Amino acid sequence: MNISHNFFLYFKDNQPILFNYKEKKEYSPRKEYLRALVDYSNTEEDITEKENIVNDFINTDILTQNNNQDQPYLNYYAHMFHHITKDTSNAMADSTEEEWAGQYLEVCKRVKKVEFPRRGQIEDFEVVVTLPQADEVNIDLIDTLKKRKTIREFEETSVNIQQLSNLLFYSFGYVHGVEKEYGPFRRRTSPSGGSLQIIEPYVAIFNVEGVENGIYWYEPETHSLCKVNDHFSYQDLRECLAGQFFANDCSFGIFLAANLEILAWKYKTPRNYKVVYLEAGHFSQTSQIIAVTQSLQTWITGAFKESAIEKFCKMDGITKIPVFFTAYGKGKFSHMHTIMKKKLDEYRD
Repeated sequence: MNISHNFFLYFKDNQPILFNYKEKKEYSPRKEYLRALVDYSNTEEDITEKENIVNDFINTDILTQNNNQDQPYLNYYAHMFHHITKDTSNAMADSTEEEWAGQYLEVCKRVKKVEFPRRGQIEDFEVVVTLPQADEVNIDLIDTLKKRKTIREFEETSVNIQQLSNLLFYSFGYVHGVEKEYGPFRRRTSPSGGSLQIIEPYVAIFNVEGVENGIYWYEPETHSLCKVNDHFSYQDLRECLAGQFFANDCSFGIFLAANLEILAWKYKTPRNYKVVYLEAGHFSQTSQIIAVTQSLQTWITGAFKESAIEKFCKMDGITKIPVFFTAYGKGKFSHMHTIMKKKLDEYRD
């Protein structure tokens, strides 16, 4: 017999939980069950005399005849996460269209009974920069898409506050104003699950005319920047980006954060974590398109040190987490940074 690879053990309120991540089933084993499992895993000790325990293990697929270990293409933990979040939206899959609509409305009624989490307000900050009203931007969409290209080496140039204002407003602002059909919710230029608008930009200012260096939280209601950190250097940025230096000399950068408190207000399943990153991708893509209209180049990454970003942006890492980063400015349209090209040439030699 083999111990199934579909389980992991964790502790909740000092109680052990065996979790089948493929079937999404939890078991609370007693001490004698845990002891038998540990003994078998360490020495493959014969536990057949513990007939009741063995039968329970077999009936719950903890013990199997065959080795059921997958050969995942993903990292093993990512593989587990994929299965934990797989098929978690099937509760109403077998209902008719009328039944589905009715059940969904019942869910919404239950959600509405819970107070909506408070968003940040400009009153929470000592330093607030009111941005100028955004200019009207007219673009040829196909031409703009063709011009979008990731760069990996910025030049030390400044951008003006109007360019920053335009980019923030059309990427993250409430461009539609108040719309009666959406009630208290607001729309932006990228799709958002349930119109909850969980993505919040934290803007790292390095070289923007009229805005001091530091990190700011963008507040879309008043189209303002609210300072959360007085100083932020390129070396600090490298710390946040796990040593990557491709954003050095950018004029400004944006850390996209996800407000998980607001997300969990409506969506409760593990699958909601996948939606976080999809939504961040929508907003990043929109901001890159708007950047082209402002004659700015961009570089993006999802490889970073979350704890460092949380420190500089003063996120708690629980209700709000960093999920993506984009750098903006002027630079070389080259597929490779000068330092990387030099290293590659040395390698070839």
